Amino acid sequence: MNSIFLRIYGGMLGVLVLVALLGVLTLHLVNAVRADQYREQLAHGTFTLMADNLRGMNDIERTRALAVWERLLGIPLTLQTAEHAHLDGSARNRLSRGQVVVEQTGPHAAQVFREVEPGLSGNPSSGLLLTGEVRQISEQLARATIFLLLDELVRLPVDEQPARLEALRQSKGFGFDMQLIRLENLDVDDDQRRRIDEGDTVMALGKGGDSIRVLSGVGETPWVLEIGPLFQMNPYPPELLILITFLGLCLIGLVVYLLVRRLEHRLRGLEAAATQIAQGSLETRVPVASAGAGADSVGRLASAFNGMAEHLQRSLMIQRELVRAVSHELRTPVARLRFGLEMINDATTPEARHKYMVGMDSDIQDLDKLVDEMLTYARLEQGAPTLNFQRIDLD
Repeated sequence: MNSIFLRIYGGMLGVLVLVALLGVLTLHLVNAVRADQYREQLAHGTFTLMADNLRGMNDIERTRALAVWERLLGIPLTLQTAEHAHLDGSARNRLSRGQVVVEQTGPHAAQVFREVEPGLSGNPSSGLLLTGEVRQISEQLARATIFLLLDELVRLPVDEQPARLEALRQSKGFGFDMQLIRLENLDVDDDQRRRIDEGDTVMALGKGGDSIRVLSGVGETPWVLEIGPLFQMNPYPPELLILITFLGLCLIGLVVYLLVRRLEHRLRGLEAAATQIAQGSLETRVPVASAGAGADSVGRLASAFNGMAEHLQRSLMIQRELVRAVSHELRTPVARLRFGLEMINDATTPEARHKYMVGMDSDIQDLDKLVDEMLTYARLEQGAPTLNFQRIDLD
């Protein structure tokens, strides 16, 4: 591109496209990580509670518990070794640290793993894992979490249940809020209040309409267990969009700075050359870039500047040579004039004086010719001389 502005605008357009692509790719990658964390956050508390309960059971009790939990959750639950789970090293390390691992197997399906028993020191892959096949997120999963929590709470006196619930939330790592509220203090309508009083599990929308709450009564106690609000993962959080926009603007500003910096560097070269010529360094020239970069406006300006400097240097050199030549040529007629004047003073006859006067007149004519030649050269330096056309009869 020979135009500087087209080059800058083309660069900005290319950067905008690149920033848009990088922004979409970054958003996709970040959302993939956030989705994994979101799923693990929702599943952590429930699967940790089940794994901790299985740890103290024998094989028969574990089989019965898994059968009950399968009916509650509506998903198949199995116990398998880490070797048969085919997990990578990173997932195994996270399981050994007590975390829940969620491996997505489809658009709405995933496998959930939680370590029940650690592997032997020499064979870490022998650890026992609780595995759940979640085919889709449903209301039944929330009901099962309610059931597991109620099973822990009903064993304690009423006054100790809020403290126990808070201890479970912290120790099991539930990724959502849980609290016990008295029925009369609940923000629900009459129909939902009646269903809770009858022992049903109720799912209610949050005040903003962007979340849900799961409510269930705690046996014969005055408490109602509330889980939530549970928010759906926002794929476009304002903080992430602001960060991507800020980084994109920084990248655009950097590219524009690099484009303008190169142009400014070339203009500074022109300025430095002009300053050196003004100081008398007539041999100074502006370096011209290659044909691709030198064909733009600044490149053409540099070429014109070099041509001007070349012409100026040549004109001054010719002028100096002319002045030296004219000075030498003027000396001869001036010397003859001085000699003629001396001879006139010494002449004794009118004929001798006339002879010397004629010679002096010839010297003056030579001086006139030299002056005419200098004026003609000056006109030639200024441009084409003015031509006066006249008709001549050739007959």
